[in-house]
Amino acid sequence: MQHETTIIEIRPYRNGWQCFEAPGVQPYWTGESAKADAIGYAKARAKFGRGEIRVLSSAGDIEKVISFARGVGTL
Repeated sequence: MQHETTIIEIRPYRNGWQCFEAPGVQPYWTGESAKADAIGYAKARAKFGRGEIRVLSSAGDIEKVISFARGVGTL
C-alpha cells in the first residue's frame, strides 16, 4: 500500500514568511520570529502524515529540508 506524501513549503512572502500546504491553506507571519513561527506551524501540521517541509530562499532555492513520517518520530 502506497501512502500519500505531503510537501509543505516555507517561503518568503510580503515581508514575512508563508507556510504553503495546499491552495487555501497558506498562513503567513511577519516580524523577527516569522520564519521560525512558520516552521513551527509546519512541524505541528506534519504530525498527521508523512513527507517533508521545504524551507525556500527568496530566490526559490531549497535552503533546508525537514523530513517527517507519522509514528516514526523522524521530525
